[in-house]
Amino acid sequence: MPVPLYEFQCKQCGAKDEVFTRTVQSDPKPPACPNLKSGGEHQMRRIVSMFARHLTVADQLAEAEAKWGKEVDAAMGPEPDVGKYARRYGELAKNLPGPDDL
Repeated sequence: MPVPLYEFQCKQCGAKDEVFTRTVQSDPKPPACPNLKSGGEHQMRRIVSMFARHLTVADQLAEAEAKWGKEVDAAMGPEPDVGKYARRYGELAKNLPGPDDL
């Protein structure tokens, strides 16, 4: 369901403000300019809002990988050589007592 959010911008100073309404069919009244001090002519006019794009978790991970993947890889260093650790474990396990020795 779309959220009725309208954006307004002051013609004189460029200040922006947002207005929420209960229904999409309503025509929102422009708010007062946030920079309006006592006196002065500030007119708020409705502007076109930017579209929001909601990403799935998979899309967020893909964007993060594209943006930060090289930095993370550099910080983590090279991947460990699993084969080297398996061979070392095999060497160390040769001298361990077997089930018959316990």
